[in-house]
Amino acid sequence: MLGFEIWKNGRKVAVAGLEDSGAVSLMLTWVGKGALASSRAVEGSGIDGLDLRVGGIDTSDPLGDQSVEWIEDTEFRLGDEIQVRLVSVAGADAPMRREPTRALLAGEAGYRFAPCSKCGGVRLRERAVEPDFN
Repeated sequence: MLGFEIWKNGRKVAVAGLEDSGAVSLMLTWVGKGALASSRAVEGSGIDGLDLRVGGIDTSDPLGDQSVEWIEDTEFRLGDEIQVRLVSVAGADAPMRREPTRALLAGEAGYRFAPCSKCGGVRLRERAVEPDFN
């Protein structure tokens, strides 16, 4: 299977991947707030507002999609190195978090994400059942 091997400063942090259908993403995000936020971010011992997340949505369970997360890291300093290596693996690491994607449970609003039959991308599937709003 396809795996995302994530390294931080020469240390392997996790191998993320899904056996069946779904989506895996890696986001390195910095959010600055206020005047000169970028300059302030590099002045301290850590970088405020910087966040690395590796997670996704596992759509293989017919009972409902699950949100999965392998990495949630906010501890960064200048000079840190993040590497992503695409690998072929027999299995990925177990996610540190796996929970139903509440808004996408088939029994709630009647909608859920599913793989597109043409491109394989994740798409919103049609309403499975009429929701009961009573």
